[in-house]
Amino acid sequence: MKVQARLSSLFVSALSQSLPVELMQRVARMVIPGYDIYERSGFPAAIPMPRADAARHILKDFNQEGQFLKLIEALIQVTTQGNMGREVRMHLLPRIIAEIEDQGLRYSTEKGMFVEAGEHERTMGWGTLREGRTYEFALLRIDVAGSSELVRRYTKEQVSSVYAMLRDMVTRFVEKREGRVWSWEGDGGLAAFYFIEKTIQATLCGMEIVHDLFLYNLLGRTLPEPLNLRLAVHAGPCRFLRSAKEAAGDTMRRVELLESSYTPPGCLTVSPGVFTDLGSKLSPLFAPVPGPDNGTLFRYSLGWEKK
Repeated sequence: MKVQARLSSLFVSALSQSLPVELMQRVARMVIPGYDIYERSGFPAAIPMPRADAARHILKDFNQEGQFLKLIEALIQVTTQGNMGREVRMHLLPRIIAEIEDQGLRYSTEKGMFVEAGEHERTMGWGTLREGRTYEFALLRIDVAGSSELVRRYTKEQVSSVYAMLRDMVTRFVEKREGRVWSWEGDGGLAAFYFIEKTIQATLCGMEIVHDLFLYNLLGRTLPEPLNLRLAVHAGPCRFLRSAKEAAGDTMRRVELLESSYTPPGCLTVSPGVFTDLGSKLSPLFAPVPGPDNGTLFRYSLGWEKK
């Protein structure tokens, strides 16, 4: 987001009126570990820095590094929870939050961060992630099994209609759990989840897609044959870029491998790290199966009960 002149002035006033320089630096280090205001500003460490100067230097540094929102989130955390057992007050902080919210964001106390305010205003970065930086994501990969055969057997209009239905359905379930469809290429795509319990949300989303597609094939399909999907969930660090292709890394390659090589049609596969996060209610629904490098993966599927 762009830090306007009024917001800059409020920020400098809030910090200089409310926090000593030492506490300013401590809060800054919650966002940028090892942050040293004296080293960055060139101000002599042996001389106490004026509060207003310190606030202006912090504003400049965090604005340049695209971390201003994270700094405000850290300040909200400190004023809410205190610092080293002591209460911290910032009387201008509500006005700073209001200025940020005027730019289309809102502070979520549940997530401890700013998110997009509008129900229908959704961007890939949730309005807060900075392009080019690395974040921890849970990735859900979706792909139509036997797509090339469907293209050969049916008309372009029939296949396009089914794929459009699929994309709408996937997007609905992904955004219901506050994920984002990162990329989509006709017969499948990639969704990302970022917030708290992201691995659980990605897994539940995959399970819901399996369920909905099961009912679609049973009651509402428009082709003579069922539509089958392969789904996989894996979590790890990933560079955030608008183009998923350009963001390719180990985490993305891993989830693609799990989906394409270790997931039968109609199933959802999760990696061991994701499975560990599922807890006692979800984990019994997944069966262990052989994975790459003599490892173990975990698979979820639906089927008719055998009598």
